[in-house]
Formats: sequence, structure tokens, C-alpha cells
Amino acid sequence: MEFKKIGSNLDVHGIVIHQLNKIANDRNVGFKKATKPLNVGEKEQTFIGKLNEVYHKKSNPTYGIFADADPVFKNTLEKYLNEKEFYDFSVNAAAKYKTVLENTISATGGFLIFTDFTNTDNKNRYLLILTTTNKDGYVVNETDLTLKDNRSLDISKVDIACMINLTRWKDIDAGIDTESKTYLSFVRGNKNVSYYFLTFIDCDNKTTNTESSKRLVKAINAFSDEKGYDRKTKIKLKNLIGDYCSECMKQKKDISLSAISALMDPENTDEFLEFAANETYGVSETIKGDRAVLRRIKYVMYKNDKYTVEFDADLLGKEIFYNDQKKELTFKHIPDELARQIK
Repeated sequence: MEFKKIGSNLDVHGIVIHQLNKIANDRNVGFKKATKPLNVGEKEQTFIGKLNEVYHKKSNPTYGIFADADPVFKNTLEKYLNEKEFYDFSVNAAAKYKTVLENTISATGGFLIFTDFTNTDNKNRYLLILTTTNKDGYVVNETDLTLKDNRSLDISKVDIACMINLTRWKDIDAGIDTESKTYLSFVRGNKNVSYYFLTFIDCDNKTTNTESSKRLVKAINAFSDEKGYDRKTKIKLKNLIGDYCSECMKQKKDISLSAISALMDPENTDEFLEFAANETYGVSETIKGDRAVLRRIKYVMYKNDKYTVEFDADLLGKEIFYNDQKKELTFKHIPDELARQIK
């Protein structure tokens, strides 16, 4: 078996590290600029490869889009994509971050790392921005703002990271991609996804309740199929998850992806979490539930002395229709075998 080096599937277009020095409760921010982008060698390639590898697998991103409330960062990024000057982009973006830090008394500084790369596996181009204070990760050489050797990379050693799928962003804007809804994602490590970092990017991280719920249902169905669960197992799991979601919505609580993952497999509580958090499905750690969407997770089952009714609630409105006023249930496109029995 041939083992690929970490990062070998990435075409790295540039890496720049700047340093912004600030302590909490002080508005003064020192800005130490890198003199140039880093030369991309094996160390840098491995660093980006490790971060890309753990970004969705070992964390659970929050997904969003540009809010366009303060589009300075967005405009700076668009200018870079048109003019191809990565270093200038990083300096201008860091200057915007400096302004945000100056206006946020509680904020703290650190290293601000920018990298632009293409994943040759999925042909998508990404911009990754992350901050670290070097307290635990010891990632950055403070003298010349270069990367140190790092044998392992734990996402928790990073303060905050943001990844922008540049390919998806442009395809959505151009109307080429009509299925995807988001192209930004954030993960938190040592810090929460601080509002000032979201302000810097100008991110609206609130996908609609309906969109979040649809993503969850899609991920549950795909995971169940991939695992090869039989019908009995699917019914049991989907009813458990449906009851959990209903209870959360009843109590006006957020639905936790971690809790659902534990219901899917109590022996391997992270497997579904990693599956659903992947960019393919983009399910955030916590979501607001849409009752109309999430009720379709469950199976409808009813039995009396005369008949038994059992079907996937996802078929409601598609092949099975319910009229509440007339209390009528209508089945369309029934299988030939069932039609023969009725005849």
C-alpha cells in the first residue's frame, strides 16, 4: 500500500503570518507585519495538510455566509482574487483585524495566519485564516514569523480558525451552484468563536432553521445507508433522534449534534459527529430545529385490529398525503404488488 504524505493533495498558493499584540482591557494594538510570504516547503505543506485534515474531522464547524454588513474583508478578498497579490491581501486584511481589535476592549491579540490552497482531491480552492497565541501549540517562530516544526497538530491548540471555500462562494454567486447555501465555516479551539473575529470576517453564521434541519436529515439518511443499517435499526434510531429533536424544540433548546451522534452509536459517539460536520453535509454543532422538517425523521406507525399503517414520515407530501380536515390519508404511486393484492 502506498502512503501519501500529509498535505500532498494540496496545492498551496501562499502562506503569510502577521502578529498583532494586544492585551485585554487595553485598546493599543501592535502590528508586526511579515516581510514577505513564506517559502512553501515540506514543513509548510505538512502544516497546512494537518490543519486541513483535522479541520472538519476533529472539530465541528459553524457554517455561514458573508453578511455584507461591513464588507471590508470581503472586498479585500475579491480584490486579491482579481489581482493575485496574496501578500498585499494579507496585510490589508490584518489591518482590518487590527481596527476590530482596537474597538474591542476585551479582545486579545496573537498570530494571524493566512493560507490559500487548492485541494486537488475535490478541485476546490480555499482560504484558511487562523489565530494562535503560541501558548500551547508553539507553532510560530516569534522572531521571523515562520512556522516551527510540529509533529502533531491539535485543533484545540488554535484559538480560532475560519475556512472559506472560494470555489463554492464564486459558484453560488454566479448561480452555478444552486444546491449549496454556505461557503464559510468557523471552528473554535482555545477561544469561543468570538464576536470580534466574526465581525472581522463579517460573517452571518445563522443558516435558517429549515436549512439546518434539512442538512441534519440528509446526513442521518446518508450515514444510515453508508453503515448498511437494516430497516429495523433505521426505524429505532430515527425515532430516537426524532423524539430527542421534538423534546429540544418543545423546551426551546438548541439541538446538539454531539447528542445525536451519541444516539446513533453509544459505543462510538464521535463517528456521526465527524460525518455530519464534514463539508459535504455542513451540520453545525448546534442548530435551531424546524418542526415541519424534523418530524419527518421519524416513522409513522399505527396498528389496530383491522389494519396496520407504517411508513417513513419523509414520504409525507411526496407519495403520501394527509388531509387534516377530512382526516384522510392518500397513498400515490403504490407498488404493483400492493395494487394486485387490492384488486
